[in-house]
Amino acid sequence: MGTTRVMAAVLAAGLGVTACSVGADPAPSGPDLDPRSYYEDYDAQIDRDSAAGGAHAPVAVDASSGDSAEAGPDVLPPEPGFLDDNVFVDVGDPGWVQTASDRESTFALDVDTGSFSVARTFVDNGHRPEPDSIRIEEWVNSFDYGDPAPTDGALGLTVESAASPRGGEGTTTVRVGVSTEQLSAEDRPAANVTFVIDTSGSMNIRERLGLVQSSLALLATNLRPDDTIAIVVYGSDAEPLLVPTPVSELASIVEAIEALEPGGSTNMEAGLLLGYEQARESYDPEAVNVVVLASDGVANVGVTDPAVLTDQITRASDEGIHLVTVGYGMGNYNDRLMEQLANQGNGFYSYVDTFEEAERLFVDELTPTLHVVAYDTKAQVVFDEEQVERYRLIGYENRRLDDSDFTDDAVDAGELGAGHQVSALYEVQPVNDAAPGQQLGTVSLRWADRAGGEATQLDAAISWPGAEASSSLRLAALVSDTAELLKGTSTAADRGFTLADLQAEAEHLAQLEVNGAAEALAFLESAQAAGPTGPPGDED
Repeated sequence: MGTTRVMAAVLAAGLGVTACSVGADPAPSGPDLDPRSYYEDYDAQIDRDSAAGGAHAPVAVDASSGDSAEAGPDVLPPEPGFLDDNVFVDVGDPGWVQTASDRESTFALDVDTGSFSVARTFVDNGHRPEPDSIRIEEWVNSFDYGDPAPTDGALGLTVESAASPRGGEGTTTVRVGVSTEQLSAEDRPAANVTFVIDTSGSMNIRERLGLVQSSLALLATNLRPDDTIAIVVYGSDAEPLLVPTPVSELASIVEAIEALEPGGSTNMEAGLLLGYEQARESYDPEAVNVVVLASDGVANVGVTDPAVLTDQITRASDEGIHLVTVGYGMGNYNDRLMEQLANQGNGFYSYVDTFEEAERLFVDELTPTLHVVAYDTKAQVVFDEEQVERYRLIGYENRRLDDSDFTDDAVDAGELGAGHQVSALYEVQPVNDAAPGQQLGTVSLRWADRAGGEATQLDAAISWPGAEASSSLRLAALVSDTAELLKGTSTAADRGFTLADLQAEAEHLAQLEVNGAAEALAFLESAQAAGPTGPPGDED
């Protein structure tokens, strides 16, 4: 299997991949390289090789630590259960704020989507999501609300409001939508991508490493020929597997993908340090320079304290090297570490559980969004205390900023790439009966077009609604209410709506062919059929 894929890539390279120039089409995949096969054949490959005592002999994994040791040639590795030893941290409850006490709401924008992908993995495996895994804004930002790209400047701002579908009389939902400028593959800068790949024993659980291999193959066959890929691997120690290599040399990249094998403990610190060292050596100030960490988030050798790891990453991000974290696997998975690393690395956090999700991330989304168009992006909403009695920001609990930070351009905030779309939802309750069209507050965005550059600010008014909710606002409210219900927030508990209520709303939006409604409906159907998360180990 491996030799066939390598030879096919050699033929592809020899037939003209190296002749491509900047701005040309991506390197061909087609029948010559089958990224899906790494994922689908991974278990079968381990079984065949282990039975023969081959290179992929199974690795025994300690589910509580990720440590590993060689097992006998005919013994399959013990696997933690789907619910065992996962690390999630509750970010808090999106509670109400009295406007008279604090009329300003300030936060850093966030483009992470990992929390929703994790939830989908839970329901697809027959379990309700772990409540602590739910970060509401990551659910909302997993859907496209059709906001237009800006025509003048890096960011565009869309504000819409309507009566809250399940909020009770007088409660209004406000969606603040932020869109970034689009960038074609031909127009974006060259990309230098350094993969830091966890090849420890825990990555041999189920098909994790196979899905990483598929992800690499997908990216390699969809980058431009002038882009480069480097690979660093880490288990007990870290080592370079592939020096920065132009995508035009596809055969060399595929050989490195084929060489990925699991084993050892998990020294994430060593992997990241070596990965950043490699990224610095190939750094090009005119290019996109990014480190992509592919891991299950386990760290049990070297520095394992998230605060220390994130401090090291923050220093590297200041040098213009961004970090994207991509999580794989469930059962012995550390969501908290992967999300925190991305926040500190001026990048974003995604989670890949299926080949289709790998295609979405590595083919459709990753490459254009690697080019940062807005640095240290912050939002501030100021409510009129004569109009608004109280409000709540739904999500962004771990991205809140002091109100004075909004105009302090030295404060680190969120980075947005080309083609990103971000939304923030508020619920607002009036002081008295509100007149449609009456201004209830203002929303402001602030960002820099380059690191350390002069800040730009964009402002818009927020008004009381005078019309029915748009389909985009109804979808956003449906997604956030689903997250709140499954998380068990105090607001959802007070309102008493059910998954069946939300499913009925999703069915109606799907009948109207609202973009994203079918995906929301499929999720709700799976959530209805799923059992409770329950204590670890009860899934069997």
